[in-house]
Amino acid sequence: MAMTARPHDLLRLTGAAALGDALPDWVPASIAACPWGVVRRAPHPPGLVPVGIRGPERWQRHAALVPVGAVTRSVPPEALCDRRPRLPLLAATLSAVALRLATELDAGATWGPIGAVGFELATGQPAPHPGSDLDLLIRTPHRLERTRAARLVAAFAALPGRVDCQLETPGGGVCLTEWARTGGPVMVRTDYGPYLVDDPWAL
Repeated sequence: MAMTARPHDLLRLTGAAALGDALPDWVPASIAACPWGVVRRAPHPPGLVPVGIRGPERWQRHAALVPVGAVTRSVPPEALCDRRPRLPLLAATLSAVALRLATELDAGATWGPIGAVGFELATGQPAPHPGSDLDLLIRTPHRLERTRAARLVAAFAALPGRVDCQLETPGGGVCLTEWARTGGPVMVRTDYGPYLVDDPWAL
């Protein structure tokens, strides 16, 4: 299939055979029950997509490269922002986040849940537990001013559940809390590792 895989997109796969050989024992059963992976940041040649596979236990994570032809469906986080997870606290927190972001984001910025909540909403497979954070991704093709970032951090801190938010910038992934600081470089996560930069929108 023709596709552009971006970090945190959820991918439905044809099966465990797409993941290659020498798999951990739990992977084939996990893929048989829920054939999904999440796009991760890693170097990859054309025609292959770096994915992470979740197992039923929190320690069960497997990194792989899969052929583009083994992907049957792609679901970006922003396609999930109107859905709600099964756990009431996370559902209430996500609803409050949606209201706040509707007033704070500029045109061009999009957002959606990632992590365990995003996985559950895309796949229907229960993944979060009562102590789970709500992980968010905000795609910010244009610079998010630090004052606005600080307002979001303060607003998220007041919500009923914990929120962990990442910004996807032209330079890579940045933690919202780190960007909201008053100054100094920030850590940007890329396919080739983390870097310290002053402005991830200027790369």
